[in-house]
Amino acid sequence: MLHDQDMKPSIGTVLRCMWKHKALMVLAVGAGIALFLSAYLLIAPVYEASTSLLVSQASENISDGSRKQLELITSQARIAESEDVVRGAINRVGLDKFKGVGQSRLPGLGGWLRQIVHGRRDTEEAVPENAGGKDSGISDIDLVASVLSRRLTVRTEPNSEVLKISFQYTDPRLTAAFVNAVAESFIERQIRLADTPGAIDFFREQKKRFNEEVEMRSRLLEHFSRRERMYSVEDERSLLLHRASDIAAALTATRSSLVDKQGQKGALVAQLRLLKPVTQSPFVSNLVENLGGDEKGRSPSRGPSENTAGAGDPPLLMVRVYQDSMVALLKVNSEIAGLLDLVKQQEQEISTVNRDLTTLVSKQTEFERLKRDVAQATLNAELYAKRTTEEQINADLRSAKLTNIRVIQSATTPLRAVFPNGAQFLGLGVVFGLILGASASLMLEMYGPRPVSDATAPDAPAAPGRFTAAHASTPGAQANELLRKASAYFAMADLKRRARTQSGS
Repeated sequence: MLHDQDMKPSIGTVLRCMWKHKALMVLAVGAGIALFLSAYLLIAPVYEASTSLLVSQASENISDGSRKQLELITSQARIAESEDVVRGAINRVGLDKFKGVGQSRLPGLGGWLRQIVHGRRDTEEAVPENAGGKDSGISDIDLVASVLSRRLTVRTEPNSEVLKISFQYTDPRLTAAFVNAVAESFIERQIRLADTPGAIDFFREQKKRFNEEVEMRSRLLEHFSRRERMYSVEDERSLLLHRASDIAAALTATRSSLVDKQGQKGALVAQLRLLKPVTQSPFVSNLVENLGGDEKGRSPSRGPSENTAGAGDPPLLMVRVYQDSMVALLKVNSEIAGLLDLVKQQEQEISTVNRDLTTLVSKQTEFERLKRDVAQATLNAELYAKRTTEEQINADLRSAKLTNIRVIQSATTPLRAVFPNGAQFLGLGVVFGLILGASASLMLEMYGPRPVSDATAPDAPAAPGRFTAAHASTPGAQANELLRKASAYFAMADLKRRARTQSGS
């Protein structure tokens, strides 16, 4: 016993006490098991159901990397556990299925203790039956949603695009039905968030505006082209350059022909001056001089026939040569005049072409600007037409409830409850019984009946484990009596220790 030997029990002492009071230990363990078994039977079982969703990214977002993927999954998880999604799931399952949930305004341990201390009456006064009605300003679905949201868990699977939604409730079938309803409500909510109601109308208006701008720009370009007679700057420049090249080549050929004809004219004049009919007739001589001109400034050479002007008539052959030469001279002279006029006309054409090229360059800037305006307006109109088509397709997909979220595994009715666990409660009952039995054994050893030698000792106090008839029956008096006897016991033990010390010395 611990009356005078070990004031601080060790593990061995505790085990000896437990073995000494085996019956008490068995009784305590049995009581602990019975207590936790009763709690296990009285606590309503809680079932858990879960569903898995695949949240895939759009193709244009895949290149953003894993960080973008993580942000997307986290955002979807926050949406899935929002109260709007929970309310949608409640409406799908039916609010009447959760009757009685959220009807107390005193949730948690504080509300439970207040109900115990103040009684059911205070609770009913604080929370009337219509606590979730119109009088309180809080609807029934809001109260139920606030309670069910705490039982809903949404987590992301590591290194994946999978969302796992779990829900715990006392009804196994309702648990599975509700978590599936949460998944459906989440998908519908995600579709609504992705929807842009005014996008199609906006893109249609922009498309119409840019189509009108294309028409206006086209009219300006057409008016400018008609006024300036410009339709294609590059083509017109190419034609003008080609024409200028042809005229320059023709002018070169004309000038070459002119030089050739002038040479022929000079030769004919020189030949005619040598003929006798020319030298004999002043009229013919003047005619030849006038036709031949004096381009080179030299005086007409007179042959030796001048001294023999009256020598006789020229032969017929000379007359024939003279006639042919005169005809040829007249022809060459007329050709030279034509070539000179042709040179002037070709030079004027070259000047006109050069002037047209200069004008074309000066008007090219305005023409190109108008063309760019038309091209830009056309591009904008095509872009908004494409976006309008894309938005219309997306709206049709959303109307058809098509989304990038897929249900991998639907929730099924759970067969076993996650709480309470029978094995855990049994283990807790055994541990509680052992602790209770060990505590009771130590109390009996410390405050139980004293041995006979100690009980018959002089001035020995009464056994601290027993109460006399004079003991008060109130809990406070009993506690005071226990404290008094414990003090007497420790005082007696101190006296005995001193006596042993004195006898040893």
